[in-house]
Amino acid sequence: MKFSLIENLVNVDQLDKYAAIIGENPSNGARSPDLWNSAFFEYGLNYRMVPLDVLKDNVLNLLDELSQDDNFIGGAIAAPYKEVVANWLGVNITPEASNIGAVNCLYRNNKGDLEGTNTDGEGALRSYEKEFGEVKGKRVIILGTGGAAKAVASYFSSGIGTQGEIRLVGRSKEGRSFANKLNAKWADWNNLNNYLADANIVINCTSLGFGKQVTLSPLNEGQIQRLNNKAVVFDIVYQPQNTLLLKIARDNGKSFIGGLAMNLEQAVLAFNYTNYKLYDEAVTRAIMEKI
Repeated sequence: MKFSLIENLVNVDQLDKYAAIIGENPSNGARSPDLWNSAFFEYGLNYRMVPLDVLKDNVLNLLDELSQDDNFIGGAIAAPYKEVVANWLGVNITPEASNIGAVNCLYRNNKGDLEGTNTDGEGALRSYEKEFGEVKGKRVIILGTGGAAKAVASYFSSGIGTQGEIRLVGRSKEGRSFANKLNAKWADWNNLNNYLADANIVINCTSLGFGKQVTLSPLNEGQIQRLNNKAVVFDIVYQPQNTLLLKIARDNGKSFIGGLAMNLEQAVLAFNYTNYKLYDEAVTRAIMEKI
């Protein structure tokens, strides 16, 4: 397989099969290849996950090429292509991902066609509940309105029950529409301060704190101080592990969780999908936890 549409160098010629993480620049430190490749090795498979850096103008053509390559088993979709890939898949998308409008996981279905699902929300919910217990009855503020925010909102919404509340915060009309679709509350970013004191969980699903925005935080110290003493700050960004948001939360005595545990759960779920659920999740997680 010759990758003429990507920006980095990749060679998969010596592999039986391969998976990929597709995004703007996953070769710049994405964790998924390390996690997946540790599992491939332990299971004795001559498979690898490789990063594919692709520009927006080339991503659809790349997907067309990958879909025709029988050695490509699927993999992960990174920002900012989760919604683009969902549209490209058409009907080959799970109901959960269709509801969200974004995918972060590709796999071959029983017909051999590429299909997509979304593990963002399930991974986030799993990682939170392992650390802090169930979300039933919680009031949750979700910062952002992109694909990850929609996924997290959908899964947390399924867990909070009738006594809980989801509030999406953003600036886009699309975000407001999704909040209505989910039967969630909505707040314009400019009015965020009005809702912080009552929140049990605040989840950053924006890109603030990541990449070129690593020096930024979606909440400042004054806003963190508005949170009640039992509130949990959840930043789904995992790189860097200690974001500015988490530093502010820690310095102000707030409970917090970063995106590393969520990233692990996503990898376990996606690996399972892509390998036709042949391997025990608990075994795969134990392998990946060593990385």
